[in-house]
Amino acid sequence: MAVNRRNFYRILHVQPEAPEPVITASYRAMMSKLRLHPDLGGNTENAQLINEAYRVLRDPLERAQYDRQLTKRKADTGARSMRGSASASAPVSTDACASTARACAFCRAPSPREILSETRCDQCNSPLAPAPERPADNTELFGRRTMPRMSRSDTVHFLPAWQTPARVARLRDLSTTGIRLLTDVTVAKNQTIRITGTMFDILGVVVACRTDGRRVEIHASLLTAIFANPKGVIVSVRS
Repeated sequence: MAVNRRNFYRILHVQPEAPEPVITASYRAMMSKLRLHPDLGGNTENAQLINEAYRVLRDPLERAQYDRQLTKRKADTGARSMRGSASASAPVSTDACASTARACAFCRAPSPREILSETRCDQCNSPLAPAPERPADNTELFGRRTMPRMSRSDTVHFLPAWQTPARVARLRDLSTTGIRLLTDVTVAKNQTIRITGTMFDILGVVVACRTDGRRVEIHASLLTAIFANPKGVIVSVRS
C-alpha cells in the first residue's frame, strides 16, 4: 500500500504542536458536526483519509515517526526548490507576489522573501499571499459586496487566535475582500483570525463582532488567502 503523502495535520486542521485532546476534538468535530462520516453523508475516501490521520497522530510513537518523515519531506522539497531556483534562467513566475510583511500575520513567524500564491507559513501553515485588493471606495460593511454571489451555507473551522483550538462555525457570506460567519465565541475588533473550509484558507482582520445573546456574528476583511479555485464563485447566505 502506498504511503499517503498528504499532511495529516492539515487534514485534521490542527497545528503540528497540538496536544492529543485537541487532535481528538478536531477529529470528532469533523466526523460528527461537519458530517464527514459516511453514515452521515460524508465521502468514504475522505473519511478514510481523516481516520488514517487521526490513527497516526493520536499514537505518540507513530506520530513521532511521522513527524520525522514530515521534516525530511519538507527538507527535500526545500532542497529541490533551491536547486531549481539556482538553475533557472527565466524571471520569477508571474504567480509570485512581493512580500508585504516580514512576519506571518497570524503567528508572527518570519516570512520568506518571496511569496507565491500558494505559499504558507512554516510555523502555523497559514496562507501568506495577500488577498485581493479592496474596492476603490474601501467599503467593508455588513451586506455590501462589489461582485455576484451565490447562496451557500458551509460549515468551516474557525481559529480565534494562534495556538487556540479550532471551533466549528457557519459561513454566511464571502467575497474576495470580506467574510462573515456565525460562531459561539466573541473576538476583539482588529484581531487576526483564521477561517478554513473546503474551498479556502483565509486570514482576516475583524471589522465587527456582534451577538444577540445566542450566537456571535463576526465580520472580517481578508488579509491573506488561498482559494481552492481562484476563479470560483463568491458565496453568500441571507439570514
